[in-house]
Amino acid sequence: MSITGDLSQKNCTTLFSRLVTNYTDTYYFRIENRPSRATAVCDPLQITVKDSPPRPRIEISGDLKEKESVTISCSASTPCPHSPPKLTWNLQQDPPNNIEENPDQTFTTKIQKTITLSDTHDGFTISCSATYPVNEGREVKTAEERKTLNVSYAPKNTSVSISPSGLVSAGSWVNLTCSSRAKPPANFSWFKNSKDGDISVAEEVFYSFNVTNVTDIEDYYCVATNDLDNPEFGVDVYVTVKILGILTLYSTLIIFECWLRSRCCNKPVKDAGEEDYVNRVIEIQAS
Repeated sequence: MSITGDLSQKNCTTLFSRLVTNYTDTYYFRIENRPSRATAVCDPLQITVKDSPPRPRIEISGDLKEKESVTISCSASTPCPHSPPKLTWNLQQDPPNNIEENPDQTFTTKIQKTITLSDTHDGFTISCSATYPVNEGREVKTAEERKTLNVSYAPKNTSVSISPSGLVSAGSWVNLTCSSRAKPPANFSWFKNSKDGDISVAEEVFYSFNVTNVTDIEDYYCVATNDLDNPEFGVDVYVTVKILGILTLYSTLIIFECWLRSRCCNKPVKDAGEEDYVNRVIEIQAS
């Protein structure tokens, strides 16, 4: 044990070295100047010696939202400013360590960094280590703290899936699904383009419709939004109804009629309300 400072200026520090856990006790400051001595019995000091150092603290100032700048700091208790801990973390290499005096005259070692958040920071774990020298610097003991960022961000990578894809028979149902990566989760809106402007058709992830109009060309798209008020538009989905295979059908009818005549069969009488069947299909594609 040693005392540093200037007692006459009421500024001195008692330095303990090689502390062990059984040094935990109540201590009093005493001045001895033979034959006199004085003990500060009214102002005792309780010292608790622990085998492992306290973990550092990670603090974040600011809202954890994309495009926001936040200051991240890591601090460690510094019971002995003459031999402070060394702080390191995974945000930068060799950060400058600063020792600050607290209002209660204790000391803290701190490092900090300001970053601009993005969606890639969500789920990132900050790791900060405090390495304390012990046994007069011949050994070290390390404590670590971790904190995972929970960053909010607007919808990203909005996409549309179609089922069934390709060609389907007229009158079939087509299912559209909108997906997006967002935090908090996105809300979805489906719109249909028309000559009179965009028409809202659904306020959910899925939208199903039945296409029967052969001459109609329909364009659908979805919009993903959340509380960050930065909507993202999904890819447009064009649904086109076409008549395919007409020439092939006519050729088949002619061949079939000739085959019937060759067998001397009477041609069936067509009902007045019956129509020629033309296979209608739907071609679905995403632009």
